[in-house]
Amino acid sequence: MKFLVLVGDGMADFPLPELGGHTPLEVAATPGMDAVARDGQTGLFYPVPEGLSAGSDIGNLSLFGYNPRETYTGRAPLEAANQGIEMRANQVAFRCNLVTLRDGLMEDFTSEHISSQEAAELIAHLNDCLSRYPVRFYPGVSYRHLSIVTAGPALLEKLVRLDCTPPHDITGKPYGPHLPSGAGGELILELMQQSVRVLDGHAVNRARVDAGKRPATSIWLWGQGRPATLASYSSRFGINGAVISAVDLVKGIGVCAGLEILDVPGATGYLDTNYEGKVEAGLAALDRVDFVFVHVEAPDETSHEGRIDLKIRAIEEFDSRVVAPCLDYAATRPDIRLLVTPDHVTSIRSRTHAGGAVPFAMCGNGIEAGGISAYSETAAQATGIRIDEGYRLVPCFITCRQIDGTMLNNLGKE
Repeated sequence: MKFLVLVGDGMADFPLPELGGHTPLEVAATPGMDAVARDGQTGLFYPVPEGLSAGSDIGNLSLFGYNPRETYTGRAPLEAANQGIEMRANQVAFRCNLVTLRDGLMEDFTSEHISSQEAAELIAHLNDCLSRYPVRFYPGVSYRHLSIVTAGPALLEKLVRLDCTPPHDITGKPYGPHLPSGAGGELILELMQQSVRVLDGHAVNRARVDAGKRPATSIWLWGQGRPATLASYSSRFGINGAVISAVDLVKGIGVCAGLEILDVPGATGYLDTNYEGKVEAGLAALDRVDFVFVHVEAPDETSHEGRIDLKIRAIEEFDSRVVAPCLDYAATRPDIRLLVTPDHVTSIRSRTHAGGAVPFAMCGNGIEAGGISAYSETAAQATGIRIDEGYRLVPCFITCRQIDGTMLNNLGKE
């Protein structure tokens, strides 16, 4: 058996007045995902357990089949794992965004999607100028980077418990009330404040301003935690696999799960990502591995921008350029199963992640057709299938010889 998971990050949403009370998924043209729903099973599942923060870290842990209540230690450690950063016992990792702050507001949590090359220059400059602090910065992709803080046991525990707000949750809002807070936060606040001085006037930022682009005015530290430990797919399911994503977080989960990471040139995490390259790499990998996880970030990013038109475009491009060719491939192989899903809700209205149920659809070997002709939140709800413990979805997808609606609806209820 071969297993192909296609993730449109943040595709799910709430009904919008601008769309006549429909969601972006409901109005987008998605013949590929509709075909998956028609030929197999669809329903709702909860990737974010009640009481946990809605985010791609929690949501994707669930999608990989790990119970976040048992395995989650923070977002940044997962990203560190992907970068091959070996954290010591006296270290804590923080996610480090390059952001644009202006007039007391979080103007842009991406610094207008700063390029990785520009960002690498700024990260190197931060390391040079802030070397007196017990911190090391590591470059990532676009605006997404890491910092590793070294501290004694008492401070280390305080840093782990700091209240740190994801910057994408406060786009266009005053950032002051959302600065890191809690005992031991003085170091983190000082690093952020010093970064403003360090980044001001840097050649990269001057060039961006001259070009009419937003500069990276500050770092924003959040998502902190200690190293994560996950049981491998080989030990859990007896299979091997590969992960394709532009996002270090998703690749980091794959590393911790013992899966191969496939880097695709031009994978940006936005609308300009290399869809065809991701599909080509994923399908080629299925010739030698059992499980492939293809993650596309664009629907989530456009949701954070509050752009209904761009979110619909991202969903439609995910469908036509990822789902459709994978379906065509699956039609040539009787040994394959295909699953399409988001990892959480990303609300256009609030521009943030949200908890709640999201739709999945699966088809292929051993999966009975459920009689639903469309893929959306409403269509999935109409099936009556609801998986409360969302992390059970993918293990069922992998291990069950036959899958029908009754089985899915009973997941987590035994």
